[in-house]
Amino acid sequence: SEAKQAANALEKLFASGMVSRRHIYKENFIRGFFFSAGSIVGATIGIALIAWILSLFNQVPLIGKLTHGIEQTITANK
Repeated sequence: SEAKQAANALEKLFASGMVSRRHIYKENFIRGFFFSAGSIVGATIGIALIAWILSLFNQVPLIGKLTHGIEQTITANK
């Protein structure tokens, strides 16, 4: 399989000394950190945008109650 071939190629690189395990681990840690930070920021912006759009529909019966509750929560937390 392709995953097995990639793992074998990586092991050969490690064995030859061309690539440092420490460097790979550090690089992957930094990549993971920024991926998770970006995901959190993106989700926050997305949720805020949805809440703002829903707040425009205060007059709609079902959505109005929902947005009123969200608005009260946001106001209480300020």
